[in-house]
Amino acid sequence: MALSDDNVRLKAVNHVTYNVRDKVAALRFWEDVLGVKRIPSQVDSDHIIWLQIPSGAMVHIIETEEGPSVPSHHGAFEVDDIEAAQKSVQNSGVETTDINTRNDGQRVFFINDPEGNRIEICTKSGFGVLV
Repeated sequence: MALSDDNVRLKAVNHVTYNVRDKVAALRFWEDVLGVKRIPSQVDSDHIIWLQIPSGAMVHIIETEEGPSVPSHHGAFEVDDIEAAQKSVQNSGVETTDINTRNDGQRVFFINDPEGNRIEICTKSGFGVLV
């Protein structure tokens, strides 16, 4: 049975995680290149760094010997101006894919963090809320 009743249905993305070998380097990338802010950790663990974007969604950087998942999964993060975002990332020395447009009009490009984790930068989906 699906979680379809309103009080139990999935309603928002709370956080995404990225596994890395070097959490300090990963933190620098997320703060300096992507402008994401660090927040206090809510767990007693020194191998996780908690970050948050303005929507309230969080990114958890998890330091682990194994490093990134293979194949890499990814999170997608919305911006208002995709061209300016791509240029800013490129000016930080990070290679990007070309900007592509999906069938719903959403525009998107991809980058990799220093350890090879894939990150999607996109505009708001043209679908709106469908469910």
